[in-house]
Amino acid sequence: MMARVLTSIALAAVLGWLGFALLSLLADAQVAALAGLVTGIGCILRLRDTIVLRGMVALLAPFGVMLPALTLRHMGVALGLPIPGFGTVELLVFLVVHVAFLAASMGVLRVDIYRLGYAPIPVAAMVLVVCAYAALTGNWFVALVAVLGQVGWVMHWGSSNWFDYVLHALLVPVVAVVLILRLLGI
Repeated sequence: MMARVLTSIALAAVLGWLGFALLSLLADAQVAALAGLVTGIGCILRLRDTIVLRGMVALLAPFGVMLPALTLRHMGVALGLPIPGFGTVELLVFLVVHVAFLAASMGVLRVDIYRLGYAPIPVAAMVLVVCAYAALTGNWFVALVAVLGQVGWVMHWGSSNWFDYVLHALLVPVVAVVLILRLLGI
């Protein structure tokens, strides 16, 4: 039951961000954010059992923490909230490591990092490393995602693997687009 509720919340955040992104082309950030969130929540409440939203869940699930957190972060930054971002070097390193992680998870590489996400001690160690990195860089957003991912994992609110809470395959194209836009100065 909790997994379904969290999936609905995550999908509402993603749909709200989509509405925000489109509406921000026509309206200021406050109006776009409010309308986007109302749209996301409205879609979940009214269209929850439609083939379109079920298809989105089938394609994007498990949502985890990272994807909805990034959408809400983007809207918050547009509204002027002081939420830390990511540097270009951080994004490049993340992209390389995440692609390697996905390749290993699919059996392309001989090492299976994904299996570490099932075990309590490696998960605790990874969360501590991420929190230490967050403390060193001042990026509390990264620590928040890691800890919320661990809470969801411990509470069994979806996947039995911690990586499913803190990573998403969709992050590869998102990070690639952000890096390209930075390269072009946009």
